[in-house]
Amino acid sequence: MPSPKLTISETGNNVRRGFTLIELIIVIALIALVGGLVVINAQAILRGLGQEPVERVLQKSVREARYQAASLKESVYLSFDEEESALEVTSETGQTLASFTLQEEDGEAPAIAFEQILPGIGLDRYRLETVPISNVVFRPDRSSTPFEAVVETGAETFTQRFDPFSAIVTDDSREK
Repeated sequence: MPSPKLTISETGNNVRRGFTLIELIIVIALIALVGGLVVINAQAILRGLGQEPVERVLQKSVREARYQAASLKESVYLSFDEEESALEVTSETGQTLASFTLQEEDGEAPAIAFEQILPGIGLDRYRLETVPISNVVFRPDRSSTPFEAVVETGAETFTQRFDPFSAIVTDDSREK
């Protein structure tokens, strides 16, 4: 059996395969950079685990109340329980359907008060007046009492006004 022949490249140099030292250093640096970003983001996620801002919890409770009213085909109520520091969604019979506990901020439990928005007089729709209410009513047709929520945290007090048909925040006092 004939022995295999060794060939030389067309340029006359031996063919070299592999990575240069610079290529290896660049790849290692990129891996280290991506790894560092992952570790930093993972630490931030673990620190903030279970701590949702008050406004996000409020919006979740409003969405849940709208959903429960539509699915049960009866009015549902959203109220704030000061003792438990929680937003509660209850049925017409008083049964608790969902509860959303608020996290303490700066050692103080947040408080939420609801106010019904009264209709404007004549063409003056921008000077809307409000009256305090104990709970917000959500109806099966996915509408609600026109309302705003006054939120007091340890650091700030702000108001969020909700659209009665979509439950979207239409006005936030912090954005002015």
